[in-house]
Amino acid sequence: MNKTAITLGYFILVGLGIAGAVIILIVRPDSLGVLVNTLVTVLGLATVAAGTFSALGHQDRKLETIKAQTNGTLSKLTEENRALHEAITALALQVPPPVVQK
Repeated sequence: MNKTAITLGYFILVGLGIAGAVIILIVRPDSLGVLVNTLVTVLGLATVAAGTFSALGHQDRKLETIKAQTNGTLSKLTEENRALHEAITALALQVPPPVVQK
């Protein structure tokens, strides 16, 4: 997610919270404490959500980098494993079978 969008969304939440606090202070000053507690909780949740979205974005970029580096396949590794297997098989065929004594 875009950092600018996250920051803008956070500032909108803060602005709405301040506007709500002013309205509550004018209409019902005795319930301002409840509003402040609710605003702190909502802003805390928004902060955690923004951090989570940011971390997921970084992880997605890392996965895209890995896919780009391997071209989406592991063909080079598979080819190297096949060549090593063929070399081991060729060496195994050159070794004489063990002699079993009776």
